[in-house]
Amino acid sequence: MDKKTYFFRPVQKGLKQNYVLEDESKQPVCEATVLKQALLGPMTYEFTNHAGGKSETHRIGHTVTTEQTGLLGTFSAKSRFKYDGENIWDYLHGQGVRIQTQLAGNRLGMCYDVTWKGRELARLATAPANGGSGFLTSATHFTLCCAEEDLDLAFLTAFAIARTEQLSYD
Repeated sequence: MDKKTYFFRPVQKGLKQNYVLEDESKQPVCEATVLKQALLGPMTYEFTNHAGGKSETHRIGHTVTTEQTGLLGTFSAKSRFKYDGENIWDYLHGQGVRIQTQLAGNRLGMCYDVTWKGRELARLATAPANGGSGFLTSATHFTLCCAEEDLDLAFLTAFAIARTEQLSYD
């Protein structure tokens, strides 16, 4: 399996928060596009895998974050949203996805090693917004390294991490 590097980022269209995964040529490979935005209920997203030639719609709930206060201030302890009515982390866990979180060594950012049923699926690392080379990184911009056949699950994992405010997913 040849792994490729992609760039994941949010795309703001009016009030809608879409997401795109691009290849090194800035061509969209996967997209999550809001089809219907609801104030109270779940939103309808279309997930498109251009490389695989398929798309699916899913109901995505609003993000809920539980905060905890400690000696160092306030930080988010748990953050989640519903994916077709199920907690996203329960869904991914049920699919066999595990995420190990660590600090990126040479910059302010995070790395996520994602496995699926015990095998390496993808590696995500927070990246500077707008593809820059700055020291500070964004919690919603990632480089993603995975094999093309793993794009769907790797993209959904990046989408889940970007939409939540949880610091660790182990």
